[in-house]
Amino acid sequence: MSSFKVSVVTQIKKVLEQEAGYLRLRTSEGDIGILPNHAPYVAELAMGKMEIESPEKDKRDVYFLSGGFIEFSNNQATVIADEILPIEKIDIETEQAKIEELKKQLEKVSVEEEKTKIQKKIKISLKKIEAINS
Repeated sequence: MSSFKVSVVTQIKKVLEQEAGYLRLRTSEGDIGILPNHAPYVAELAMGKMEIESPEKDKRDVYFLSGGFIEFSNNQATVIADEILPIEKIDIETEQAKIEELKKQLEKVSVEEEKTKIQKKIKISLKKIEAINS
């Protein structure tokens, strides 16, 4: 089976490294699928799901990414993620409660910079829910 290596790192540490037969993720331009021997590629990542399928096609790991970058060359995909979380660790009710609390905070804040930070947190929670439901 043809495969390639996928490495995911955050600012803090290497999160995972595994062989893949297929990688799918969301870029700022839209979804992309990568197979072994893909042409060299660099893109900014958008919030959304990342799926890594094993070379044998018998296992698919799904994660939520909150942004970052991907670089693919020489059969090596390197994902530099802002945040990565296994999709099964996301709880819809927790995210919905977080959104409601953040909306309350947003009403009380008058500084634009703080509003922007809270709005980004709301967007991340909404995208986590969307990733589970898609």
